[in-house]
Amino acid sequence: MNRLFALAALSKSFSTFGMVVRPSPYRWLFLLPVIAINGYCYFSTFSEDSIRVNILIETLMASDYILLTDIQREFRQIGQQEPIYNLGIWARFKWTVQLLFSPRGVGWTHEMKSIIPSHPNLTRLEFLRSRFISLIMALIGNDIAFILTSIDPGFSEHAPPFDEQPVVWRFWATGLFFFRLKSAINVYLLLVALLLVGTGLSEPDVWPDFFGKLSDAYTVRRWWGRVWHQQLRRIFSSHGKFLSQRVCGFRTGTLASSYTRLYLAFFLSGLIHITSLDPRPIRFFLSQAVVITFEDSVIAAANRVGFKRSQAIIRVLGYFWVYFVLSFTFGPWLDSMNATGVGGYDGTLVLGRYRDSWWLKGLLTQLDRR
Repeated sequence: MNRLFALAALSKSFSTFGMVVRPSPYRWLFLLPVIAINGYCYFSTFSEDSIRVNILIETLMASDYILLTDIQREFRQIGQQEPIYNLGIWARFKWTVQLLFSPRGVGWTHEMKSIIPSHPNLTRLEFLRSRFISLIMALIGNDIAFILTSIDPGFSEHAPPFDEQPVVWRFWATGLFFFRLKSAINVYLLLVALLLVGTGLSEPDVWPDFFGKLSDAYTVRRWWGRVWHQQLRRIFSSHGKFLSQRVCGFRTGTLASSYTRLYLAFFLSGLIHITSLDPRPIRFFLSQAVVITFEDSVIAAANRVGFKRSQAIIRVLGYFWVYFVLSFTFGPWLDSMNATGVGGYDGTLVLGRYRDSWWLKGLLTQLDRR
């Protein structure tokens, strides 16, 4: 494992330096050792699934920031007066680190303001207090989900296929899974925000909520594009733009360009979520792109014929539709995680550390009997 971390640090050094150096037609050369090192780590037997996820994310980010985007010419922080390539290496290094800690582009001119929650208007102390409370709630939620999945045989390695489970359980398992995943992601991101804001390395207003409002989830497109976290949206969209415009030659704004980017985004998302080289998660994520295509067609047809109904009724039906779609397409992803032993992974920071203790074993035994 120490060897893996050393290689990861070496790869990150190459990618970071490739972002720090001034614009050059040879900057892409820094991507070659990143791909070589990360490829070796990904296929090494000592690479765990959670590490593989990070390896792919780091590789795609390096590809975006080193190969596809001339970041020092195209990106600027809000209020930045002078192009960063005119400044010294230390200023460019700090600029690069700030960019790496803002995958959603918050505080930068390329921020996707229409989909990012509003920026917090809080003092540093108010921010730390509110986000610390949010962290405690996320930890509690994560641990509750850990207890529930630990006693549920449907989240074990020997669980029957998701599609063979009772329908009611599928609805339950889908909600529990996304609740657990959201809690775990929030724990990690809130810790980063508290650390950077608490040490003065970052300002509170560049840390809006990581997830959108559930009330916006009345279509599958809005669920993935507004409600779910957008930490990976930038690297997906940049590669989609490259494929659709520079490879396929589709014009911006056309249906061909839009759906090429959509399907590549979900393909890459499935690729990132593969566990133990089991490709089934790709089926789940590509199915979301298919559903979104169907949604867009229905909405376009309804608009053409002048279909009008109460907005409230449409939204309520939309909420049921989104939950139905997630519950009936979730099978390949959960089956893959169960088969590879990831379905029972708790990822907790509190109870998970004491899962072999006598008091937690007793609690789980009592819950299991009930």
